[in-house]
Amino acid sequence: MSPLYEDVESKAATPMESAEPTLKQQKKNSWFRTWGPALIAIAGVIAVNAALLGPTGQRIPALNEKQLHAQSRRLERTQAVLDMEWDHEADMKRGVHKVGSRHLSEDEGGVMEYTRRRHRYLNEYVHVDVSDQFSIFGKISISLIYFAFWVFLMFPNWFLPIGRPGIALGGGMCMVCFRYFLELIGHGPEFDAVKVIILEPLFLLFGLMLTTIYLEKMERGGLFDKLRDSLDDPVNWKRSAKIMAMSTIGSAAVMNDSVVLIFSGVVVDLCVRHKVANSLPYLLSLATTANTGSALTMTGNPQNILIVSLAYDDISWTEFLSNMVLPVIAASIINAVLLFVYYSGELFPGSSGLFECFGIVFSGNRTPEMLAQEHAYHARNVSKDAAEEESSGWSIWSKIQIIIVTIFLVCFAVGLDVCVVSICAGCVLMVLAAWKRQHWDPKPEVVEYDSEGNALPPKKMYDMDGNEIEPEEEELVTESETTLTEVDYGLLMLFIGQFILIGSFDDTGVPQAFFSAAMGGCAEQMTSVPCVYWFVLVITILSNVASNVPVVQMLAATFPYATPYDWMQVSFSATIAGNLTMLGSAANMIVAFQAAKVGDRTFTSERHAPFGIPSTILSLYAGTFLLSLVHFSPECSVKLGECDAN
Repeated sequence: MSPLYEDVESKAATPMESAEPTLKQQKKNSWFRTWGPALIAIAGVIAVNAALLGPTGQRIPALNEKQLHAQSRRLERTQAVLDMEWDHEADMKRGVHKVGSRHLSEDEGGVMEYTRRRHRYLNEYVHVDVSDQFSIFGKISISLIYFAFWVFLMFPNWFLPIGRPGIALGGGMCMVCFRYFLELIGHGPEFDAVKVIILEPLFLLFGLMLTTIYLEKMERGGLFDKLRDSLDDPVNWKRSAKIMAMSTIGSAAVMNDSVVLIFSGVVVDLCVRHKVANSLPYLLSLATTANTGSALTMTGNPQNILIVSLAYDDISWTEFLSNMVLPVIAASIINAVLLFVYYSGELFPGSSGLFECFGIVFSGNRTPEMLAQEHAYHARNVSKDAAEEESSGWSIWSKIQIIIVTIFLVCFAVGLDVCVVSICAGCVLMVLAAWKRQHWDPKPEVVEYDSEGNALPPKKMYDMDGNEIEPEEEELVTESETTLTEVDYGLLMLFIGQFILIGSFDDTGVPQAFFSAAMGGCAEQMTSVPCVYWFVLVITILSNVASNVPVVQMLAATFPYATPYDWMQVSFSATIAGNLTMLGSAANMIVAFQAAKVGDRTFTSERHAPFGIPSTILSLYAGTFLLSLVHFSPECSVKLGECDAN
């Protein structure tokens, strides 16, 4: 070992060792220090809505002439569609869920035929209302079962050590059995559990997991390791900032679930490499910014993709992006600042206060502890610089990985089915990895040696007659026995169980009833100031209780002629809502599951909520304010003819 390395390492280790007693003497945060910001944020949002709408809603403005005209046009269009004659056999042949183009020709029926197809699609495929077939007992019992398992999933450590996948699957089976019991005693309708399981996210997750595993396992020092090194930094806050920037941009470009699935293990590896005492700030940096960044584009998350497909009017990619730029930038800044403030002790070791933390960020100052971390980081790298210098280039396999990933991104960008693309990418990588292992990688030696190190000749086997037995060919190890076993099937089971629980709960009509009761007089002017601030809060609550995708489906069926601007507000609030609680977003669950798989169990509901609640509320209201001021989508429906009247 180099004397220079020993000297630097010893000097770097001294401050760290002397700091250990100080860290141990630090007091645990008080209850108010932990939950105070969340309580203040909740009280603030209640006060804002009470001031705008009145404690009992008495300040809700009456509908103006423009809104009354739009309401009458919607009723007229719905009645005209219901009065239309239509061919049931032609619909079945085409497929009820295939609405077709928004721009049908006059020979095909024009706008009215498109409206009729969409009306049937929304009422018979997206949202089948069977709530009137439940008794009061059925609705209450189903709701109690759902909320019981919601609590179990939110706080799995409070109960038996089953884990979230087991809890979700058990909840799904319990719901199926109880729904069958309700049907037998006449208190509920038949439950089609298969129909409520949305297969697209499951296929996407499987394909992404397969792709991620092979990108990581195909070659040591390859694309995955280089990606990990690009996020590394000796300074804690810079490492967190790099994670946030990568997560925001990646989620907007591809999809938030895929980004967190790929980078969860990378973030945990970086935490292990730097021996951080608390990995929660880095995991929150990944999860929260993945949700926020995904609001930027229509392909950033599943609910945005669904919104664009269900909207009555056209919403282009550029229109969506232009509306979301300012709200997403504001939400990202708020989230980053709160993260730096809330976890300043971990991200700015040795700092004496918030002003010093901001001075470190903007002026480049360093505390002694931060200098010690930098010295230790560079000292560790001295010994492996020479070894890595030879292998720092891109091998043929790394180049192949880059080509495959590039093709995957291009296929996704041009609108091909992301589920099929991700599974195909994983299968291609699997075939390449198998060929590489069989024909390219060096074979392991099976030679035995004596005590002096001399190679022994291979042993010969003979049968009872003294004939030599030819050695059998070594059986090849298959991908099914190695890499495919690393797919997180438990994560797929988690989502299957959640789909069944949420689907059954939505059947009762309780979420729809809550929405109608909560909105009150704001239902017909939900995105107009001041009702919009109450509307986004209701959407946030529903998205965390009943999941954001079912909420979007419910709104599409309840308000079939919602304007593009209405959908922009729904998209932003339903996406930012994912940061409120652990169950608010699939990305949160993926991060927690992937981190727990490698032994990091710091990302829990109890630790997520104290930061998630104030960050979500501030980001939500700041973004909603900006979106209501600056937006490029019309506040009227072109296809309904509202814009012509304006």
